[in-house]
Amino acid sequence: MNDNYRYINGGKSMNGRLFSCFVCTALGLMNLFGAPASAQQSQATVELANVTQVRASSVLRLPGTVISTRDADISAEVSGRLTWVAEVGTWLEAGEAAAIIDDHLLQLQLRNDEAEIARTRADIEYNRRQIKRLEQLAKQNNTARAELDAAESRLAMLIQELRIAEVNRDLTLYDIERTRVTAPFPGIVVSRSMQSGEYTQSGTELLRLVDTQSLEISVSAPMRAARFNQPGAEVQVDSRSQQMLTAIRGIVPVGDTRSRMMEIRLNLQAGQGFIGEAVTVELPDSQPHDSLSVPRDALVLRSDEVFVFSVSRDNKAVKIPVTPGAGRGTEVAIEGHLAVGDPVVVRGAERLRDGQEVKVTQHHLAAY
Repeated sequence: MNDNYRYINGGKSMNGRLFSCFVCTALGLMNLFGAPASAQQSQATVELANVTQVRASSVLRLPGTVISTRDADISAEVSGRLTWVAEVGTWLEAGEAAAIIDDHLLQLQLRNDEAEIARTRADIEYNRRQIKRLEQLAKQNNTARAELDAAESRLAMLIQELRIAEVNRDLTLYDIERTRVTAPFPGIVVSRSMQSGEYTQSGTELLRLVDTQSLEISVSAPMRAARFNQPGAEVQVDSRSQQMLTAIRGIVPVGDTRSRMMEIRLNLQAGQGFIGEAVTVELPDSQPHDSLSVPRDALVLRSDEVFVFSVSRDNKAVKIPVTPGAGRGTEVAIEGHLAVGDPVVVRGAERLRDGQEVKVTQHHLAAY
């Protein structure tokens, strides 16, 4: 019985030691991983900039479209069978052939016109000689004056017929030139309406040519915007790839009777956009006034709010809702509970949380 007791007692002691080890291990893991995230909140690294003061206006953010200033449907000027049409995607210089029309019939017409000119010239020479003979006979009173007048009248008509024949020849030459349809400006062939071998009539559209180097932005704006914008003024333009300042080229202050909208055209350099690309244009919608300004990088955009992060004296992030206004370059006007000179986070704000400790690595100072 004593042996059995010792066996059982020894078993209990072994199980107790195993249980104690398990508890110690579990407590260690809890101490390492089980602490709440708030207790182990990491310190964020940020860069700061100052709030400044600028003269700004409230703005309208309007959709715009990149267009070409030269976009034309090239048509045939003479009738005939097409022998060649430029392929889609071909770049054409001004004066370069865009399509060629068979000119065989016109070449035959040209030969006929030249023959008519030669015949009329021969008749003129004959009538001139005839008039000289009649004049000599008239001096000797051997011919009637009426016969001489008739010859002179015939000569005058032949001279006019020669001029008509020469005009017809020039028209044929002009038509022959127009069988080579040329590009009126440099551009790329966007589409073709007819193919080689088809018969075309005068005025029939052959292809569309677009100059991709001469660009503008077209914006439809409310009529009231005409009071706060003028040609030459620079406005902010945003696209998916870039932000830029560009000047207003022209304003058409004629509104549609239904939409009450007018058109504004903005300058755009070659390479700054693609034709048909959508952009957002910020147009002033009020008189300029003093406003706070921050770098665009300071704005944190969410679906339901826009805010910035400032930093308190004890180096903690402070979330401040703002209302963005007009932008100019890398700066944007805002409205919110901020003051000139307050620090705002320009790097590291996307993952920052309100009240989180921060470590400032750089402070971009601005004059104000």
